[in-house]
Amino acid sequence: MRNSVETPDVNQPVRLRSAEGTEYASRVEGLDGDALTLARPFALPLDTTLDDGAPFDVLWTAATGLYELPSRVTERTVDGRVPVWHAAPTGPVRRTNRREHIRVNVAVPITVQCEATEVTGSLADLSEAGLRLQAERSLLPEELPVSVHVTFAVAGQEFDLGGTLLRSTPKGSSTELVITLPSDGATATALRRAVFAEQVRARQLS
Repeated sequence: MRNSVETPDVNQPVRLRSAEGTEYASRVEGLDGDALTLARPFALPLDTTLDDGAPFDVLWTAATGLYELPSRVTERTVDGRVPVWHAAPTGPVRRTNRREHIRVNVAVPITVQCEATEVTGSLADLSEAGLRLQAERSLLPEELPVSVHVTFAVAGQEFDLGGTLLRSTPKGSSTELVITLPSDGATATALRRAVFAEQVRARQLS
């Protein structure tokens, strides 16, 4: 069995962070020694230099924390119908204290309840630790953080969760809300599975 600290496991969701700090969701499709086969992120811009060997970090979570592996693409192929990257490490694995979670773009209706006030909007992105949404209007308290309740459905599963509204930012005619979610094991696991299912669906659609 491989040491998951040295490399992530096959089928494990990972994030790829470019030198500019932009992060993209991916997945480990295979391992060959220290080399990784990664699903090419579907959300990459057309003019990306990552395809051509620009450096990036592979980020993943193991039982002992978050790890980063500096890498670059050495070859591009297609596995079945999935475009993949063959990536080689360019340095040693680094452990970081930052807490990271895979985040996926999701556009589904969401309701936010705060005491007697209810706000509806569209979910923008989701991770096991939090979410971001766009609301047409916000009558929520201006003094933050504040406890809220959110209701939405992702990957065929209904979520009815308490959370904490951390930020409310006007964006033109709408308001962007950022909410953290409970960290208990059952909730985090259910959200993680939903995020992974949405990643797979997005890759299939792309």
